Amino acid sequence: MAPTRKISIIELQQELFKPYGRLLEPNEIEVPEVSESGRFDFYITFKESAQGWQIGYLFHKEKIINQLERHPNTAEVFSPLTGESVLIVSENPEDENTICAFKLDKSIVLSRRAWHGVISLSDRAEILIVESPDVIDEYYQLSSPVSVQ
Repeated sequence: MAPTRKISIIELQQELFKPYGRLLEPNEIEVPEVSESGRFDFYITFKESAQGWQIGYLFHKEKIINQLERHPNTAEVFSPLTGESVLIVSENPEDENTICAFKLDKSIVLSRRAWHGVISLSDRAEILIVESPDVIDEYYQLSSPVSVQ
């Protein structure tokens, strides 16, 4: 069995995360869809036509991952709830230098086809996941396990 590869955690920022998706929070150029002064601002930060959505609740405690997955037919929302999680992503997992880790401390939309996996930094973490109910899963077996430092 290959030794575990440790990768550094990157702070979740829109410019760095752009190849994999976007933060759900509005950026400085987006304007509210609906706004009532002093009461609320409502932003549409992600929109996609779908037959429907399913909402999942992920409990995880994995510290090392051996594979990545992707969904070629749907984007996926990750919204951290409790604990601390790291999102492992790659544009091309065959090139191990493209694998990186983002601290999942904000809600994100993961683009279709983005390779990903989740590692927990705490004893247990919980994430709300939203995706299309017809989600297709594809997997890539890593040549060596990955953890974070």
